Amino acid sequence: MEYRIEHDSLGEVKVPADKYWAAQTERSFENFPIGIEKIPAEIIHAFGILKKSAAIANHTLGKLDEERLSAICKACDEILAGKLAA
Repeated sequence: MEYRIEHDSLGEVKVPADKYWAAQTERSFENFPIGIEKIPAEIIHAFGILKKSAAIANHTLGKLDEERLSAICKACDEILAGKLAA
């Protein structure tokens, strides 16, 4: 498995290269066992719509640059297509 190095207030942490999360989420996985309960797919889908809409609005207002808009929209489109479902 390939990793990338992410940083947070505690220092460096290795994160799987194919994951979209960063240091704090990786530390949560390492320190807190994950149960069997998961957020319902409908909620995740709704957050994908909300996040993409917010990114477009913030870009329109000049608060978000094109590069970040593109990255957020790409991730949201993958969520909405079911590609990132666990």
